[in-house]
Parts: sequence; structure tokens; C-alpha cells
Amino acid sequence: MLTLNGHQVEHATIRDILRHRASLGDRTYAVVDGVSLSFAEADERANRIGNRMAELGVVAGDVVITYMHNSIDHVCAWFGSAKIGAVWSPVNIALVNLDLLYTIRNAAPKAVVIDAELLPNYLQIRDQIGIEGLVEIVRGPSDAGVGETFESLLTGSSVEPDAQVSPYAPAAIIYTGGSTGMPKGVVVSSLWFVVAALRYAEMFDVREDDSHMGVGQLCHAIGSSIDIFAPLYWGIQTAVPRWFSASRFWETAREQKATIVGCLVGPLIAMLCSRPESDDDRNHTLRVSSSGTAQVPIATVQEFERRFGITLLEIYGQTESGPLGAVGQRRSDKPGYSQGRTNGWCEVAIGDPDDQLVPANVQGEILIRPTIPGTFLLGYHGQPDKFADACRNFWFHTGDIGLIDEDGFLHLKGRFAHLIRHRGENISVFELEQTILLHPAIKECAAVGVPSPIGDEDVKVLIQFEDGQTLAPEEIIAFCLDRIAYFKVPRYIEVVDGMPRSAVKNEIERHKLRDQGVGDAWDREAAGISVKKVRA
Repeated sequence: MLTLNGHQVEHATIRDILRHRASLGDRTYAVVDGVSLSFAEADERANRIGNRMAELGVVAGDVVITYMHNSIDHVCAWFGSAKIGAVWSPVNIALVNLDLLYTIRNAAPKAVVIDAELLPNYLQIRDQIGIEGLVEIVRGPSDAGVGETFESLLTGSSVEPDAQVSPYAPAAIIYTGGSTGMPKGVVVSSLWFVVAALRYAEMFDVREDDSHMGVGQLCHAIGSSIDIFAPLYWGIQTAVPRWFSASRFWETAREQKATIVGCLVGPLIAMLCSRPESDDDRNHTLRVSSSGTAQVPIATVQEFERRFGITLLEIYGQTESGPLGAVGQRRSDKPGYSQGRTNGWCEVAIGDPDDQLVPANVQGEILIRPTIPGTFLLGYHGQPDKFADACRNFWFHTGDIGLIDEDGFLHLKGRFAHLIRHRGENISVFELEQTILLHPAIKECAAVGVPSPIGDEDVKVLIQFEDGQTLAPEEIIAFCLDRIAYFKVPRYIEVVDGMPRSAVKNEIERHKLRDQGVGDAWDREAAGISVKKVRA
């Protein structure tokens, strides 16, 4: 029995929680993309998949990548990995070419499970992966003749695999956009997931008859830990779509009789508010949601709560510090807009450039550290230097700007220059720039975020060509689409003769580029060019 911030925890690994909740039998646990799974089925399928993976050579500590849409099979592939102590690593389905190759190489998996419709993306880079003995499993019809079928995973024994799994051991690698380099694999334990479920109960006052509604992808912290795991932990039903749809959101909420939404980030709130008002706006049973709205106007947040009658509780955190906010609001908090307080889950402070802590109401970098071992990240996979740098002086450096008021409430004020937040996704400008610079006609480029009408930021790229070279903006977009995820493809392109640089380090002064805003840049959306999303 563990005691975590006043909570008594009897079952502290995903494996044990699945076994415990199997006693709920045929009760519906999850409805993902319209397909249902009971609590007993979740445990049985996880056992079968775990045993079959073990037969294929996967052992505790091995990494299992899933490159899959939201689906019941995706959930079961994760749980099957957990049953044998393997480390689950869900890959964003939007990743292609260089993005996908980098992530797989970094994760160094023993096995990879792929949706058949995403298989062409995988085959494009397969010969470059270079991992000997990689087990490949394909879900769905395919004539490519690659690896095992997903159906074969279900032929394993239904008896729980024999494995010793510690709640402190690595359980997952969640990839997140890097602020100054390539994406980092955040290694987390089972306790990282358990703490998310405990915060869930604190925020939402979870009840036996609650019904959860998810909006995230399993490759993200909220999609996995809050939309899938927290309902499992508390024994309530969850419904998760294949992909978020503003037009279907309220209909789904009514169909599922949902009472809780996992997390509504600013762009999703803006999308829902942009739809025409209706007499059905309050014809639902939703009562509460967590939210991350720092990048949209407060008026939009207030309009959402007024119009739809849902309480939004702000959270602050990163994948590294655990889902549903290492800092977060509670219903009992004082009125006013903030990201809330730590509620015992961590320490938070504001630091100056030398990591000296500053007084209340003074802006600086947000610094956090856990109060409970094993509940923050365990490290960055294969990048100990990055982990050491992020955790210098015994604080985790978030790269975000904020202040703490006199009552201990955190106020997020912005993000540092090297990270673009676009519609719920983090984009590393380093990664984007390095990709664009692969084109021989481009001498230099700089990517910055500019304000988006629906919240967060849109991507603007400034480009300087090699002497005598030129490209049409459409050609640059096509070049990007072949190499990076759709959400990283720039909306705005501006051709320049040079970049503003600092006198001391000769670095590009990104703040000056951001301050220019959109300016006279070419606009992809105004030109009628959309980027294809990876969905069926």
C-alpha cells in the first residue's frame, strides 16, 4: 500500500489495475471509435497480447512502439505491453519520413505495431531504421507481407503473464516537441499514470455513475493517461473518438451521457464557440472539464462556460511533470483567472536567468520539482545530457514564463522563443528549420509563432535563398509535406534578404521576428492550400 499525497493506493501498476478492474466483468469500460470493450475483456486481451509478445521475444524493459489511430486495439496493445513490463511508446500518427525515422531510431524498440493504413509511411523509412530483429505487427488488411498480424496477438494465453513489474520502473515513453532541438522521449513510470488518476478525482469529484469523454490522441499525455487510464483506475466508462470533431462533439456527449471531458485546450474551445448558437447548447450532461486556455482570450473562455454551462478548471504542467496539471485549479479556489496551485503534488517557483528565485508577482521562468518520487519523468530516453540540463540546480526548467501571486497561484504568461504551440501540438523550430534547410535552394530559414485567430499560434517561416535561387511558396509547402507532420507545415512564408542577429552571439533575434507578426507574408490558407491530415 502506497500513500501518495494523502491518497491510499493499493494497486500501483497498470498491470495490477487491469486485473483489479476485471472484477467489473461485462460492464462497458471503453468505447473507442465506436467499438466497445468491457473491463473483463480489457484484462483478458491484455493477457493474450502480453503472452504472445513474450513468445515473439519481447521482455520486460523492451520498448514497444504503436503507430496507430485511436482504437480499442491500440488500447489493448498498450495494456498487453504493460502486462509483461514492456515500455509502451505511442508515436504520433501524423509523423512521416524524417520525423518518423528519428522517433523510431531514438526509441530503439523491440517491436512496432502499425495500422495498415499507416504502413506506407513506415515502409518508406523501413530500410533506414537499422534495428536488428525488430518485431513488426500490422493491424488490418495488407498485402505488403510485413511481419505478424495483429489478430495473431490475440492467440496468446488468457492467463496473466508471469512478470514482476515495479510501479517505479519505466512504463512508457511519450514523445513531446523539443523547445531547442529534436523531440525528446519522456520516460515515465506507472506512478506517473496513477498520479494523473488521483488528480482526476481531486479536480472532478469523480462519482461511480460518471461517464468520461475524451478528445485526445493516445500518443499524447492527456489522451493516454486521462482519456483512457483514469477511467480504468476509477472503474467508469470512457468514450474516445478516432479524431476530435467539433461538429460531432455535442452529439457524442449526448449519446454517451458524458459528465466529464478530459481536457479542452484553447483551440478546441475556440472551435466549439465558433459554431452557431443552438437551443441544444445546454442539452447535455457534461459538468466539468480541465482546460489549457492560456493562449486564447479570457473572453472566449468565459463565453464557453456561459454558453455551454460547463466548469473549466485550468491546469499547468508538461508531459515531464505528469498529466492533468502538476499545478491546477480546484472548485474551491479563489475567483479569478490563473493556472491554480500545486495542491501538494510538486513545488513551483519562478527563477531569473541565474535560477535565483524571485518574489511574488515577478515574472521569470517557471521551475517545478516533484514532492513524490517517481511521479515526474524518469529521464529523456537516450539523452541523459538533455535530462541533466533540464533538471539543473535541482529544478525542472519548463521553458515557460510566468509569475506566482501573493496567494500562491501560478499565472502563465507565455512561452520562450524556440517552441511554437499550434492547435495543441508542440513544434520544435530547430526540427522544422533543419528540415527546410535540406532544400539546396535555401540558404537560411527561421521559424516563429504568430498569433492564430483560434488561439495558440500559427507557423511562420522566413526564408533566405542561395544566390540566384528561388522557389514558389507552393514548392516549399510541397517539400515540407513530404518530410514532416502536417501540423508542422508553415502557414506563412516570407522571403527575406537576411535575419536580424545579436551582436554578442550572432544568433537570430527571434523576438524581433515574432514582433513583426504576419506582416506581408504569403498565406497558405488564403491561397486555398490545405495540408492533409492523417486520418481515414
